[in-house]
Amino acid sequence: MNKEVKKELFNRLADWIIDTEPNYPSFSECKLWIKKQNSQYVISKNDEKEILMLLTYLPMSQRMNNVLYAKYLDQIINK
Repeated sequence: MNKEVKKELFNRLADWIIDTEPNYPSFSECKLWIKKQNSQYVISKNDEKEILMLLTYLPMSQRMNNVLYAKYLDQIINK
């Protein structure tokens, strides 16, 4: 599979993970999502590591953004 297709697929996966906040999907659900998007895509061990990384860091990033947004909401609104 070409790198562009994989990049697009994983970007869409990241968006989907973020959109499920606060009930983030499981590792298995992410793998099923990929298969539904592209049934011919073979998930490698490296892909599994990338999925786990997304599941670890995206929720953490979203929580951090929410905290910062709430903390600085007055400053954002008054600009």
